[in-house]
Amino acid sequence: MKVIQILEANVGAKIKDPKIVKMLTIAMRHDSTLPKDKIAALGSAAFGQETDPKKQAENSEKVLKLWSDLLDDSLRSTDYGDLSQDGKFDEWLTRLYTNGVVDYEDINGEGGDALGAWKALSIRGKLKEPHQDFNRFKNLRQIQSIVQSREYRDELQKIKDAEVIEKHKREKKEITIIDDERFLVVVPFNYGSCYTFNNSAGFQASFCTGSSSGARWFERYAPDGPIISVIDKDNVDDVNGKWQIHAPTNQINNGNQTIRRDDKFAELFPGLMKKIVAGIQAKSDEIKKASQEIAKGGYDIAGAISDLKSKFPISYASGEEEKKDEPEQNANDGPGVYLVTQLASGKTARIEGESRQDIINKLTTRYPDSTEADYTIEKQE
Repeated sequence: MKVIQILEANVGAKIKDPKIVKMLTIAMRHDSTLPKDKIAALGSAAFGQETDPKKQAENSEKVLKLWSDLLDDSLRSTDYGDLSQDGKFDEWLTRLYTNGVVDYEDINGEGGDALGAWKALSIRGKLKEPHQDFNRFKNLRQIQSIVQSREYRDELQKIKDAEVIEKHKREKKEITIIDDERFLVVVPFNYGSCYTFNNSAGFQASFCTGSSSGARWFERYAPDGPIISVIDKDNVDDVNGKWQIHAPTNQINNGNQTIRRDDKFAELFPGLMKKIVAGIQAKSDEIKKASQEIAKGGYDIAGAISDLKSKFPISYASGEEEKKDEPEQNANDGPGVYLVTQLASGKTARIEGESRQDIINKLTTRYPDSTEADYTIEKQE
C-alpha cells in the first residue's frame, strides 16, 4: 500500500501532502521539545530506517496521527477560542516545522495564542490592510510582533475577556432560584458560574470567588454552605446591582464590597430574602443533589435556611411593614379554628385560637426563630 493511500484513509491526519511525511519524520526525530511520553508510546521504530514498504506506510501513518493530535492540542484551547478546525494554520505550522523555523514548544507555547489573536482581529475586521493577508507571514515571530503592538493591544484585551467569559458561560453550573421581572438569583456550583456573574453583563463585580484566582476561593467557601448570587435587573450597571451572599461566613456584599450590611440589603430589596429562602426550599432536592461534589452528602438545606434567617434577620423581616399597613379583615379574625401553612415546608395544621394574633403568638412561642411572615393564616368557616 502506498503512503498516499494511507493518508487519504486517515481522516484524523491534518497533513495531506505525502511528500512532507519524510521531512516531518526527520524533524520530529530531532525535536527534544516533543512530549516524551507520546514519543515513547509511538515507538522508536516509527522514526527508524525501515525498508519494508508496508511498515514504512504504517509508521508514516502513526507519525502523521501523532502530529495531527499535537497540532489539535496546541490550537484547540487558545486565549481566543478553538483554531483546531482551521486547516490553513495546520499546513502553515507544519511547513515552518519541517523547515526548521520552529520547534514544538514554539507552536504549543505562544504559537496558538498568536494565531488566535490574529484570527480574532481578522474576523472582526480590525486588522489594518498590510496585516490582513496571512500568506505574507514567514514565521510566528512576525505575527507575534503585530498582535503585540500597541495599535492592537486594547482591542485584543476586549476580545480575550469576551472569549474567557464565553468559556465560563459554557462551563458554568448553577441552579436558578428566582428569575422574575426584577431579580435573577442563582446558587453557583462551580467557579465558572461565579466568574460569569462577576464579569458578564452589567457592573464588573469584585467578588473573590469570580476573580482570576477565584477557583481556589470558591473551593474555600462553597463547602461550608451555598453561595447566593443576586442580580437586580433594574440596576444591573450599578454597584448595588450585584450582591453575593454567604451566610456561613456572614457575608452579604454589594458589587465592589463597599457595602456589607444586612440593613442596606433590606432597604434596597424589602422582602427579597424571604423569596430567596422560599426559592431554596422549592429547589431543595436539586440543590442538594448538585452540591454533592462540593459538600459530603450535599448541602444541609434546613441548616442553610436557618443560617439565612439568623445571620440576616433585618433582610428576612423586611417587607412586613407593608402587611401591617393593610386593613384588617374581620372575617379572618376572632375566635375559631385557623388553617396555618408553613411557607418553607408547605406543611399545614389546624390551630384553635381566640384571634389571628393569638395564633401568631402561639406559633412564635413554640418556634422562637419564626415570624408571622413564615406562615399563611386563614380562619376556617
